[in-house]
Amino acid sequence: MADSRTIETTRPSTVVTPIVKIEGTEIPRTMQVEAMVIDKGVNRIAAAKLVIIDGDTSAQKFDASNGDLFVPGKNIEILCGYESDNYTLFKGVVIKHSIKLRNSGSQLVIECRDKAIAMTLARHSKYFGENVKDSDAITTIAGTYSGLSTDVADMNITTSDLVQYEATDWDFITGRAELNGMLVYTDDNTLSIKKPEISGTAVVELSFGATMLELDAEIDSRIQFPSITGRTWNPASQEIEKVDANPPSGELNGNLTSDDLAGVFNESKYQLNHGGKLSQPELQAWATSLKQKQVLSKVRGRVKFKGIHTVKPGMIIKLSNLSDRFNGNTFVSHIQHHISAGDWQLEVQFGLDPQWFTEKFETSIKPASALIQAVPGLQIGVVTQLESDPDGECRILVRMPVISADDQGIWARVATLDAGKERGSFFLPEVGDEVIVGFLNSDPRKPVVLGMLNSSNKTAPLTAADANNQKGFVTRSKMKLIFDDDKKSVTIETPAGKKITMDEDAGAIELKDENNNSIKMNSDGITIETQGKLVLKAQQDFNAEGMNLGLKANTALSAEGSASVEVKSSGTAALKGSIVQIN
Repeated sequence: MADSRTIETTRPSTVVTPIVKIEGTEIPRTMQVEAMVIDKGVNRIAAAKLVIIDGDTSAQKFDASNGDLFVPGKNIEILCGYESDNYTLFKGVVIKHSIKLRNSGSQLVIECRDKAIAMTLARHSKYFGENVKDSDAITTIAGTYSGLSTDVADMNITTSDLVQYEATDWDFITGRAELNGMLVYTDDNTLSIKKPEISGTAVVELSFGATMLELDAEIDSRIQFPSITGRTWNPASQEIEKVDANPPSGELNGNLTSDDLAGVFNESKYQLNHGGKLSQPELQAWATSLKQKQVLSKVRGRVKFKGIHTVKPGMIIKLSNLSDRFNGNTFVSHIQHHISAGDWQLEVQFGLDPQWFTEKFETSIKPASALIQAVPGLQIGVVTQLESDPDGECRILVRMPVISADDQGIWARVATLDAGKERGSFFLPEVGDEVIVGFLNSDPRKPVVLGMLNSSNKTAPLTAADANNQKGFVTRSKMKLIFDDDKKSVTIETPAGKKITMDEDAGAIELKDENNNSIKMNSDGITIETQGKLVLKAQQDFNAEGMNLGLKANTALSAEGSASVEVKSSGTAALKGSIVQIN
């Protein structure tokens, strides 16, 4: 690195010699390129803009615009240097072609992007299968784009449930890379993903009073925390699982460390919470990535100086002869080359944006797919009709009071315990019942009844208790199916008093009715009782067998055989009566 009072260039920086190539061929020197801006940054698509003087008022035509050079889709390369010692600043493709007419003249404006721009054009959804590394998923996605090279560093996170849902490939890739503590770069049609170098060597030193043309720099203590903890729910242990972020090695410019700034306020730690189950590596990467982001965002700003080709996003530059709060090595997050009127200046943004990429940009699809204003969260509904779904889709009519107190409402599908072709559970609410309603894709036209609600107005059939022993189902006519975990019993009962009870505490099964007829089974045997007649009838044989068999009639006992009657015993046979008549 040269003396800090000068910026080293390959040739004397007296004459700036920019070149524009289309499909590998330099554009004619007669074409007047008024200005060029090349823009590259971390987690951004590299871009370039050309302003060309075009438009002949006397001939009433735009020669450059009419030509074939700047048609969208053409490959473009922009080079610049001093005294024709040029280096590539940008490679990409023309995406936008526009003309402007002002009092000062007319222009052709050409906008270009790195070929990675194709990754931003459409949303995609995809399952990646089991045990897939983020880096492998990213490489697979990037490999589907022609003309784009990739250089993706290995990532530690392996998941069995990685899903891309209605996200552009660019948004998905950048979000996953950032979670892994990495940054995404697009440079000359190459997609690179790697960790930031905090302790790297500066490629240029910029000195106040010598090589700096402009500077803005700031330190903000609000985005610094002493520690960062990642928290997730572990269903196996039924506890919150925690990890602490690993701080990156090294500090960047300034004489105040991240820990110094974190002590300004009494907030002791920053928590990242996820209500689902994250793997330990993903949770660790999440927390560590945010800590790294805080260190890189400790000092942020911009500096402008004479144009050179050697500074790119992800590199380190050194600031000197400023306040000690800002002197030292700093991380380059964004650059802009400005070339116009024979001058070339480079503006560098240093320090990292503290926001997550997915917080800064709208990466998720809009609720209701932006087809209609979305409905937030769940809503209360009142059932108005159960039958006559006009589409035959097993829906019920539900009115949402916040929409209308008078209308019948909208047809809604009903979520149930089990559903399939001619099978499943069938429990519909009653007309007038209060229900909870969700919406597919947050679209108010696509409601689903998720469940029914009790209240002080529509009380539950059982009384709640912390012991929570009783569970069951009670119909409108008071037919009941009750489970009791305390007694370990199941009871089925009708309103008239017909009842079946299976009771493990009593060791019995009992059937009863409102006429005091009962059948009871327990360890003593089976007891059948009735207040009226007991009839046992079989169409074929009827056999009764036991150690002892007794029949007793309080009035009369009759035994009759239409064909024959036989009474016999292996031992004594006795027939007794006050009068015994035979034949």
